[in-house]
Parts: sequence; C-alpha cells; structure tokens
Amino acid sequence: MCVQKGLFCMVLLAFILVVAPVGAQQLQLPGSPSVVINLPSRTLELYAGQQLVKVYPVAIGKPVTPTPLGNYTITEKEMNPAWIPPGGGVIVQSGPDNPLGYRWMGFLPLYGIHGTNAPWTVGLTVSNGCIRMQEADAEELYEIIRYGTPVDITYDRVKIRIDDRGQASIGIYPDVYGYREIDLAEVYRKLAASGLAGMASEQFLQRQVQEEPDKQVVFARFFQLKMNGRLLSERGVIVDDTLYIPIWPVAAARHSNVVWNARTGIVQGAQQSVPGRVMGDVIYVTLDHLNQLYNGQKVWNEKENYLEINQGKVMLNGKFLTNDIRILGNVLAIPVEQLADALGLKYSWDTIRKRLRINQLVIPIGMIGNQPYIQITKINEFFQTFVYWDESRQTLELTYPFPG
Repeated sequence: MCVQKGLFCMVLLAFILVVAPVGAQQLQLPGSPSVVINLPSRTLELYAGQQLVKVYPVAIGKPVTPTPLGNYTITEKEMNPAWIPPGGGVIVQSGPDNPLGYRWMGFLPLYGIHGTNAPWTVGLTVSNGCIRMQEADAEELYEIIRYGTPVDITYDRVKIRIDDRGQASIGIYPDVYGYREIDLAEVYRKLAASGLAGMASEQFLQRQVQEEPDKQVVFARFFQLKMNGRLLSERGVIVDDTLYIPIWPVAAARHSNVVWNARTGIVQGAQQSVPGRVMGDVIYVTLDHLNQLYNGQKVWNEKENYLEINQGKVMLNGKFLTNDIRILGNVLAIPVEQLADALGLKYSWDTIRKRLRINQLVIPIGMIGNQPYIQITKINEFFQTFVYWDESRQTLELTYPFPG
C-alpha cells in the first residue's frame, strides 16, 4: 500500500486543473497495450498485442510491504495526484515534494503505477507496494495505457527476451522476496518454450544460474534472410560469432531437396553432405557449410541485420537451365551432363575412370561429390557455346550455337 485516497481526494480532484503533458512523445503501438511487471527483475514490460515494445526499470515494494502478484487492470488514471501518507498525516499536493510524481495509474485500491520525486530509488525494492517509475517514463506510459489495460504482476526469476534488433537474451534475477529458487532444468524449460533450445551452451547457462547477473545477457542474435531480394519466412541466427542458416527454407527457395539424418546430424544435399545443428525446432547449417551445398553470392548487411543470398543461375539461349553453379579450381563450373543433355549431345560416361566422351572427344571435367562438372572457361572450346558471366545478376548466359 503506497497511497491513501478517499472522499477528500475525490472532491479535490474536481478542482485540479488537468493539462496535457508538455514534451511527452507518445509511442505508436501496433496493437492494444498491456503491461507485465516482473518483480525479481524490477521491470515493467509494455506490449502491443504479443509484441514487446519497451522495457522500463521500476521500483517495487519492500519485502515487508511486497507488491501483490496477480492479474489486474487499470481502474484509475490521474494527473497531478495528491498523496496521503500511509497511516495518516499531512496531505502532500502535487509538486516536487510529492512521492507519487505527476502521474497515477491505479490497478487496485491503494496500489498503482506512478512517477517519483526520488528517481535514484528506481530499480530497488523500496516502496510500500506500488510501482515507481522515472517521471518521464510514467508520463509516457500514462499517454499509452487506458482504463481496462491488463496489468500482470509476475515473479519470474528467469526472463527470456528477443528484442526488436533480434537479440536473444537471458536474465537470472534475485529472489527478492524469498518466494522461490531456480535450477538449470527450469532454464532449459524456459528456453525450449521460447523456441531457443540449443542456442546457449550448458557452461554458459550454468554460470548464469550461479552468478545471478541481475540483467539480461545476450547469447544469440537473429537476422533476416533474403534470397534474390525476397524475404524468407525463417530467420538465421548468430551463435558464438557463427552465422547459422535454416536449411529448409533456403532449399525450398532453390527448388532443391535435402535430407536430414537426425541420428548422424548430417544434412545431405544433391552432391555434398555437411553437419547440421538443431536449435529450437529448426535445422541450421553454418554459412561456410551452406557454401558447400549451394553456390551464390552471400552479402551480409550489418546495419540492416540481414544476409542476402543471390542465387546463381544458368540460362541457355534465354531459357533457365540450372541453379547449380560451383567453384572448381577457383573457376565457376556447371554440371557437364546437364549441359550436354540440354544441347542434345550424346555422350558416354565412364563411372570407373570418371571420364566423359562426346564423339570420342574426352571432355575435361572435375568431380564435385559424385557428379562431373566443367569449368565455364572450357565450355566454348568443347561445346562451341558462347559464355558470358553477369556478376551483378549472378547469371551465366550461354548461347548455342556460338554466334558467328
């Protein structure tokens, strides 16, 4: 309990001049607001629908006058409130000496969210049960929430968050009221429930539980993926400074098949096999391993937090032939059998000697996996086909027959 309000206050309010806040810039929310106040972290989370919009530091009740847990709604809103000290005393009108600050948002009789004239106490367990905010924060929140806005007061010592920059973090917070202990098993459950299982090492998590940092610690960062300028549905993630790419949406965008062997942890592509890693319920490969599976230009945009994959393609006489462009001896190469078939040429393939002939002419090839490839620098000589590589479009243009 932090404020007493009665008939005197109600009569007094009728004579208080209510003015619009000066300089307060209202946040624009994409959905209906709701509030979650977590006592161990001493934070107030503002949501718009399911989206976390902002996290404010707050002061909460002392252990002897704890803030009540539960699910409430905003039932009062008041600018420039008067304060009656608990147990009676001289009423303090609105002004610099008023501990409620200049905004009051009540969610229970005698309990509410308010500003403060003691900003140094925000972040501590010092109140009579109310929620204190920095004055500017209280004024901002006052403009956003309305009567009936849900206010949930929780006691989560383990907080998992993903912020608007894609940073996934974990916070282990102190048992401020001595209500409950935590262990590593609870941490794993929280990560799994958030779809983040496997993204933080046991050693890292054990250290967080032991040290109780009393703050959010980042352990992963999500980023957007673009394929030839099109945004993919799944995001990539950076863990331990390594970029991981979700393999299924990339394979689907390339119209190719991959096979996941859960027993061995291997992703099998058309020609290559690479290690995979399950995090959450998604199968990832590293960027280096993705390069082994698929060609294409990969461009990392740090400012915009996305990886763009420009998928290479081969066009024959203006028609699509394949996306399968590889590097062979530091030179681009394409599947030689696919090229010969497209040109209507008959060939023989010696699987033992790894030798391909066309009209008894041995075609110089290199093996990638179990498939023969030909370097693009040799296509003109052996297939009488004009070759042009467009770097900006990541496109190999083939013209047959060679224009005279």
